[in-house]
Amino acid sequence: MCGRFTREYSWQQVHAFSAAFSLWFPAQQPAPAYNIAPTQSTWAILRDPDNTEVLRELRWGLIPAWSKDLKIAYSTINARIETAASKPAFCSAWKQRRCLIPASGYYEWPGAGGHKQPYYIHPVQAPLLMFGAIWERWSPGDSPPLETFSIVTTPAAGNIEGLHDRMPLMLPPELLADWVRGTPAQAAEIAHAAPIPALAFHPVRAAVGNVRNQGRELIERV
Repeated sequence: MCGRFTREYSWQQVHAFSAAFSLWFPAQQPAPAYNIAPTQSTWAILRDPDNTEVLRELRWGLIPAWSKDLKIAYSTINARIETAASKPAFCSAWKQRRCLIPASGYYEWPGAGGHKQPYYIHPVQAPLLMFGAIWERWSPGDSPPLETFSIVTTPAAGNIEGLHDRMPLMLPPELLADWVRGTPAQAAEIAHAAPIPALAFHPVRAAVGNVRNQGRELIERV
């Protein structure tokens, strides 16, 4: 599972990691964010209807086109790779609208009951992570369309297994274009075979549990 993540990267780093795409980047650097939570927005790389990859802000928590309201978003922040192609909320996006979410790390809360200790998980070598995701455009009546996403998750592996039984799908640069442009079958193959990046983790303050808290101190070791 992935329920919170961070954004601490430059456009130069995103460009270097995603060189397979010819992206236009804003003049202003992305604002750091150390506690991105469901229903908040962040940057994504997606394929527009004209078959061009673009950088755009999406809201976290996928809302399928058939949904009557926003409430479903709280249960669609993650899409399990085992069921993304068949679950009604995700199947249309899985077939046609796969995207990428740049991140600098994410949090997990292993433990039981009220004694869960948050950990910050981050790449050891690469400047950022690129989460495999799916996105959807929802049109609520007369209001402007809302574009939302869900992070695809896989069974945990490597040193992450001790923290949680799930983890975000994390893709290397050489697989990004195929994930966004490929067929659903190709995307499934990528998700099941993608190499796991070198990751490190450390305990952090419980303050990260409150979505109102921000600041780089949230990712510092305690």
